[in-house]
Amino acid sequence: MAGFFGLFDYTKEGPGVYPDEPPKGAFALFFSILGRKFWKIVTINLMYILFSLPAFLVAFFGASFVVQAFFPALTPELLAELFEKSGLPLQEGISFIDFANVQILQLYILVAMLLVGLHLLIVGPVHAGIVYILRNYSREEHAFVWMDFKEHARKNMRQSLIASGISLLFTVLFVINYAFYNTNLVLGSDILRVILQTIIVILFLLWCMIQIYLYPMMVTFDLKLKPLLRNCLLFSILRLPLNLLVLLVSFIVLFAIPGVLLFLGYGISVLAAFLWYFFFAIGFNVFMTTFFAYRAIDKHMLSRLRASESLNEEDADEEAEAADEEKTNEDESDEEEPETEDDKGLVRSPSGAH
Repeated sequence: MAGFFGLFDYTKEGPGVYPDEPPKGAFALFFSILGRKFWKIVTINLMYILFSLPAFLVAFFGASFVVQAFFPALTPELLAELFEKSGLPLQEGISFIDFANVQILQLYILVAMLLVGLHLLIVGPVHAGIVYILRNYSREEHAFVWMDFKEHARKNMRQSLIASGISLLFTVLFVINYAFYNTNLVLGSDILRVILQTIIVILFLLWCMIQIYLYPMMVTFDLKLKPLLRNCLLFSILRLPLNLLVLLVSFIVLFAIPGVLLFLGYGISVLAAFLWYFFFAIGFNVFMTTFFAYRAIDKHMLSRLRASESLNEEDADEEAEAADEEKTNEDESDEEEPETEDDKGLVRSPSGAH
């Protein structure tokens, strides 16, 4: 078998797209591409984890601050007490405090994977290179996994590093502000504190939606970061219901499913959770967000560019045809001989008719 999961196999062609095949809806097309590119996405998942190890490490250490910001009262002692009161059966030799520490550690892992999976804490060039490949899959075009990844990670390096740095900064600010209002009253009012927390959560969700569109747009257009962010903000607001649905699916894939597997506590379920992360979850999530982001970009931006270019080409063709016709008529007029002396000095129309 050439290559590793097709990673270094540059000669193998994927299944084609038939021109007479009727167009599919968004969800049907999504699952159709997912089925055809499944093993490629598994490869991309492994690549993403390998090259994004620094982001995962930072996210893991940052996860404790995120958990404390949202659940300041959560401690191993409190969790152990809750488990003991619930009558939870434990294996022999394991105390409730040990079990509570393991659960909190697993919670940190889940939060770290969520931070990376929502594109809040990433290695920008790695993410840009992966998104380019999945953008091509989304529009059913071929991509060389390794070669295109390297090329577009390098091509978008500066802009993606700045974008990922801004994303990290904004995420930290959101967490710090939420933590502050979670433990302090505002002007002595609990209601005002809740209102401000709600505003922070809404802004945070909006920032997560912006990340959905940022990198697909970055690898598609040659735009400065400021107009990129402005366009992403518009897409986040205009496509709010679908964006919320995509975020919900991301949460289920990145947090809920592996969370259930981890908290079951069985050896096979814990193994299944890590296999879920290593071979599927990240790649699937990036493909899903890229697919639906690209459809919006294609509908509202690329289609207009194509229409504008088509009109310009038609205008240019018409001008060229008119110029050719005028030149032909002038040549024909020059070839005509005057029939009488009275014809001299007459002004003729371009067609030679009076």
